[in-house]
Amino acid sequence: MKSDTELIERAFELLTSETYEQVLPLIDERFEMVTTAEVASEPDVYTGPEGVRRWWVSFLDAMEWVRLEALSFEEVGDGRVIVDFIIHAKGKQSGIETGLPAVAIATASEGTLRRLEFFTTLALARAAARPPSG
Repeated sequence: MKSDTELIERAFELLTSETYEQVLPLIDERFEMVTTAEVASEPDVYTGPEGVRRWWVSFLDAMEWVRLEALSFEEVGDGRVIVDFIIHAKGKQSGIETGLPAVAIATASEGTLRRLEFFTTLALARAAARPPSG
């Protein structure tokens, strides 16, 4: 069985407009991803494999292609990994290629991806990943 970090690394390898369907078997039925106004032009909540598919389809409505390039994976415990990555995309209408830095805490458990929580900076993700003091 793969470790939680290996599962998350594999999921990010598959998160491209050409291969995103292949990541769906790794997505737990209870998966939740919340995109906030700080990190997305269309904030929303995506649940389960169908939510991941809906997220990608919304990307591909406006983009010719999209791929995520993971820069680093930082284990923080309890199946959680901070992923520092770049969202690369090419606009359908404009033809402009862009890269947007992004950070998320990915949570895996029992061989599936359970949660993806986005942050605007690596520092904010690290602060959110710290256990509560007290």
